[in-house]
Amino acid sequence: MAAALLDRHAVPQLRLALLELFAGRFPAAARHITADGWDELDRLAALHRLQPLLHQSHRSNSAVPEAVRERWREAFRLSSLRALALAGDLERSVALLEARGFEPIALKGAWLAWHAYPHPGLRPMRDIDLLLTPDTVIPAHRLLQDHGYEPLGAAEFSPEDSVKLDKHMPPLLSPHGTAVEVHHRLWEIDGRMDHSAPGANEAELRARARRDGGIVYLAPADLLAHLIIHAVYDHRLDCGPLVLSDIAYLLGATEIDWDAFWAAAALQGWDRGAQLVLALVQDHARDLDIPVPVGLPSLPPEHLSLSADLLLQELDTRRSAGFVAALKVGGITAMLSRAFARREHKGHAPVARNLNAEGGFLSWARGRLARTLWDLSHSAVRRQSRNLAQLSQWLDGNMR
Repeated sequence: MAAALLDRHAVPQLRLALLELFAGRFPAAARHITADGWDELDRLAALHRLQPLLHQSHRSNSAVPEAVRERWREAFRLSSLRALALAGDLERSVALLEARGFEPIALKGAWLAWHAYPHPGLRPMRDIDLLLTPDTVIPAHRLLQDHGYEPLGAAEFSPEDSVKLDKHMPPLLSPHGTAVEVHHRLWEIDGRMDHSAPGANEAELRARARRDGGIVYLAPADLLAHLIIHAVYDHRLDCGPLVLSDIAYLLGATEIDWDAFWAAAALQGWDRGAQLVLALVQDHARDLDIPVPVGLPSLPPEHLSLSADLLLQELDTRRSAGFVAALKVGGITAMLSRAFARREHKGHAPVARNLNAEGGFLSWARGRLARTLWDLSHSAVRRQSRNLAQLSQWLDGNMR
């Protein structure tokens, strides 16, 4: 029997094919992708910043349509140019802050692009993330604004509430056009997500940070922990498959003390998330040897499958899916917190977002309700919400 053709409507199958292509393999299913199916696959690749790495792996693969390969080549070229601009803005931003006595630590892609990947253009960056401390982040944020860094949109919280409830201050745009986020935490506070947030001793993380080429970065094991927690706990995998190549290249460039890593994961409560993400990494890069503690419960196969699907989830429907996921996991209280645009820290009174820039609460709520109802009329979004809820429940240990 001939294999069915994969057109633009066969999204689950196209996602699986894209993950295989991203891993450097060419699956048999890819031979049955139609022209519009390749366009849909490429749209997903662009959405999740995968095109440069696809260019690296498949630039000579004639089984991939020439027009698609050309788009991947152009994406790599533009990403390479963008990397040069970001490198300059990173150096300028760090120098400005350090000259005034601040101690910024550059996060994630800032080290990975130039020290782990074979070429910085293979690791597209949307912005620059700099970690300060809760007591220095407000003056650091103001210093950047005093030097021409402009707010990107209206602030939803006061600076003081941002420090209390968020992990970073409102993003800024540098004079050279780069988005800059000044963080005061590495990951979300407990109460922000539908599942519990991991603990951390950030003072120890800062103490272990090291200078490399004039910029201070997290130590490799701490960067690995940050990538995992950011992907699965903060973002429920909507950061995309790039986290898999981030970790694969990180592990190829550094040595990790795995005993210490897993001990920290168990102590701080993110060992399940680490197990899940590292299993996905190992499937992506099968030559990696990643040890897992003997006592860690086995990973349910269905969670690997739903997590792979979430890695390529649609970003413009994640809020709608998140509303339903919040109801499934946290009940009506969690759903109402989202519905009324509240943010909270466990043990503290919730704070409502400032929605004046969106016409006030009633205007925002009407628009959000209409969008959510429309999105949930699609089976793909309902599946997205089920997957999000299952992931949150499993991370909290409520599913065996």
